[in-house]
Amino acid sequence: MSRSIVIDARSVVAHRSGIGNYVEALVRHLVPAAPELDFLLLRGPGSAPLVEGHPNVRELEFPGETKSVKTVFQLGRAHPCADAALYHSPADLVPLGLAAPFVVTIHDLMWVEARRLASAFLPVRWANGAWYTWNIGRAVRGARRVIAISEATRRAIERVYPEHAHKVRVVHHGVDRGRFDPERARERAFIDDLVPPGTSYSLCVGQGSPYKNHPRILRAFVRAVGDRDDHKLVLVRRFSRVDDEMNRLLRQPEVRRVVIELSHVTDAQLITLYRHARMLLFASLYEGFGMPALEAMSVGLPVVGSRAEAVREVTGDAALHPDPEDEGAIAQAIRDLDERADLREHIVQAGLRRVSDFSWQRCADQTLEVYREALAEG
Repeated sequence: MSRSIVIDARSVVAHRSGIGNYVEALVRHLVPAAPELDFLLLRGPGSAPLVEGHPNVRELEFPGETKSVKTVFQLGRAHPCADAALYHSPADLVPLGLAAPFVVTIHDLMWVEARRLASAFLPVRWANGAWYTWNIGRAVRGARRVIAISEATRRAIERVYPEHAHKVRVVHHGVDRGRFDPERARERAFIDDLVPPGTSYSLCVGQGSPYKNHPRILRAFVRAVGDRDDHKLVLVRRFSRVDDEMNRLLRQPEVRRVVIELSHVTDAQLITLYRHARMLLFASLYEGFGMPALEAMSVGLPVVGSRAEAVREVTGDAALHPDPEDEGAIAQAIRDLDERADLREHIVQAGLRRVSDFSWQRCADQTLEVYREALAEG
């Protein structure tokens, strides 16, 4: 019987997303932990090999992105997938016509149960909502096992697909402690071209979707700092097609005075920004996990989180948790962390303890257990 596991690793590209980081770390820790299994890794054309020189690993190029139309309508007919003992989709969607049994990782159900938070652009909201509702529903119904990256996502699956709740296993992400190590951060001067020298700043990291709650965070920050000129908000934020509220806000003089916008930073810049910031503002309305909070805690940066389920799950007692819809509460949390040295130290130390609960090796070991369950069921 075949013992080959196919993992779709095409999200591991040069400018990686959260899913790309997850897949890269999972593969790196999973392969050495399972010498009895063979792995076939799918990667994008022209991308670098993920694992080199390992006797149990083959790699095959396949065009398209992990969540693309090509994946859904063409990948299932690829012979290596049909011959596998198990196929793992790490990103919510699975191919049609897949002959092999499969495991799917579900990151969140925002496009299914809260699509107004996923996009402010109505055509995208309707189209992507329909696409993901259909595909995630197929994936959950057809999977031998479903990996949820948080208890919050498990509860969402239970709400939407209650008859399949028995298949779900929670496997938390890890954090790369070697990468997000305070010792790896550069001196403050390394980011002087991004943030003026001598300027104190707080940090906000994330894409420009409504669930990130950036307009409220901006207004709360302006309220918290008042007329001060010595504390800025560095907003590292990917482009959003339609963002009328943020665009209006960013044109206001009182906002422009305190906000530094960055659309992209290098890995070294990001780690250095984390290390020298006053706090991370992560008051999301919805998350599947909350990786920026985990990364911040790893380098000793205190976090203003929110009461969103996944944010509380990841941060535990190592963050402040204001109501994300209450700008006054967010502003007060910002002031508290900025002004109270005792509170800052308490949150920092709690965060350093908290991150020890999240490791990529544990993620890989638990994922391997899910594979074994799925294989045994066959």
